Order: sequence, then structure tokens, then C-alpha cells
Amino acid sequence: MGLPEERTEPQGRFADWLAEDRLPAGADGGAFTCKASGYHITVIRVRKNDDFDYLYCQRQYNGAGIERGDKFDYVGIYCKRDGLLYDGQYDIRALADTEGRSNEALRAELKRAVRQAVEVAVGNDRRNLRIAELSTERERESLADFQRYTAPGQARAAYLNGEHDDNGGFAFTFRCHYKPADWTEESLLTHILDPAQYTAAEAAAYMETHQEDMLSDFLQADMVAAEYAALLGNPLNPVHRLKRIMAALNASPAKTVNVTACINDVELTFKAEAAQYRRDCGSHYSDWNIVAADRREFEHLFGRNAHYGPEDILRIEYARSVLYQAEEVRV
Repeated sequence: MGLPEERTEPQGRFADWLAEDRLPAGADGGAFTCKASGYHITVIRVRKNDDFDYLYCQRQYNGAGIERGDKFDYVGIYCKRDGLLYDGQYDIRALADTEGRSNEALRAELKRAVRQAVEVAVGNDRRNLRIAELSTERERESLADFQRYTAPGQARAAYLNGEHDDNGGFAFTFRCHYKPADWTEESLLTHILDPAQYTAAEAAAYMETHQEDMLSDFLQADMVAAEYAALLGNPLNPVHRLKRIMAALNASPAKTVNVTACINDVELTFKAEAAQYRRDCGSHYSDWNIVAADRREFEHLFGRNAHYGPEDILRIEYARSVLYQAEEVRV
């Protein structure tokens, strides 16, 4: 069998150069030169340890070689165990594929993998946690604040977005909120050598230190579910009309619509922008979305500070079609 054919393209020669284990312990050196992306580059490698070489690069636009006084910039990490380049910087990307192995990509993959591992361990079941109640007054007060200020809004949003479980109630799925710390030199190299082991260690550490946070997620979901059930049990809540209005307008291409509203037993039809009826209006719609001439009539009849809400709308029409009709028309 003959010797392998020598590669001449810069990418192939660079890969061959990286694969050479030419740096003994305590030694630096070994330069790679080529022309790529319109400039001449010189890459040197410095031994970090038995597993890694660090790469540094100098580029020149006006000739080959290196120049006195120009610095070498860090451009990546070569792992000798798997033969891959990590954390590749701009100057070296023309020579090697580093897709999926950048600093940011490795961190994003770690976050995804740890979150998945924790979610599998919890299994959407609070009985898989070590604790069953919060341990401090501060955490209990925070939970009470959530119940008072946040749970109603989350229940409302879930209802308007059509989110529900198989029984029509509030749907909750536990989600892990792990965020990896910024890489240190040690943590990055450790992760590169064994990402599975590093992920398992991070998941175990998160499970150990975030029991209270994970339990709080379940307890908050209980509160949102209670608000959701209360909302469903109150047919007079204007949110039900709001949901029907949103569904009707989201199914229409209308940019403006004719709205008939009844406020304090006074009925008025006016033209308004359709976009506001496709989203949650809160407690009322803005009269600024009524066309100018009709807005003046609205203010004349109801006052300059008057508002109208979903419960006041009798009909919404577009192109001679009724998009929405209140189920109970007031007379």
C-alpha cells in the first residue's frame, strides 16, 4: 500500500497539520501557513496538555510570512482526543469547520441537555422532588405575591391562547430553568473531553440545589389552575366575549371593521382598526383606534374619558358580513 496522497488545498493541509502530534511535553512551535480569504495567515500551536493544543494566528494582507511587532491572536482549541477544533475564531473559519463547536454553541447544547435531563428526572411529578413544602417565610411570601399578582394574568393568557389539558383545565408541564455559567478555561476543557459526564454532573447539581425553585413551579401552577377553573366557572366574565372576538377577528383579513357597542343603554356604530380586536385588550379597548370622525361622535355621546370593553360590543361587521355577534344582545 502506497503513502496517502498529499493534499494541497488549504483546508486539507490544515487538517493534516492539526493531526500531526508534533509537540512533546514542554515544547511549543509548529507553524502552518497558507493564503485564504484574500490574505496570508500563519497559525501556530501551543501545547496546553496531553489533550489540547491552543492555536494562535497572525494574518497579513501584503505578503506571506509574519511581521515583527504584529501579535498572534487566539483562534481556537484543538482536541487531540477527537481531532476536532473548538471555539474557532473568525480568522480560522476558512480553514476548518467549527459549526456546533463554538463557545456559544457548546453552552447552548449544555443548557438543552441539562434541562432535558432534569425534566426527565422530575417527570412532571412533584413527588419526585425531595421536599413537599417551602422552608422559609420569604419563599412563602413570594408564593403569596404570585397568587395575588401573577396567577390571574397567567390563567387569563392561557385561556385566551387556547391552552388546556385533556379535561379542559389548565395545562402544566414542568420545565427546567437551568442556565449554565460562563465557561472558565477548566470547565470548557472538561466539557469538551466528556460532555455526557459534564452534563450529568450539572444536572445532578441543579437537582440538589434547586429543590425549592422546582417545588415553587408546581405550587404556582396549582394557583394558576385554580384561577383558570374560577374563570371557566364564571360565564359572566368579559374574558369569554373577548375570546370569541379574538377568534372571529383572527380568522378575518379585515384592517378596519364596523363595531356596534352599547354603553349605558346608548348604542353607537363606529369604524375602528381591526388589529386591537385580535389581542387581549385588558379591561377595555382604546378609543384612539376609532377613526377620527367616529371618535368625535363617541366622545360626544359618552364623554372624553369613556371606554368600552368586550362586554359592551354587540356586533363586529366587515364587508357586509357579521364577524361577531354577542350571544345576549342588550336592548
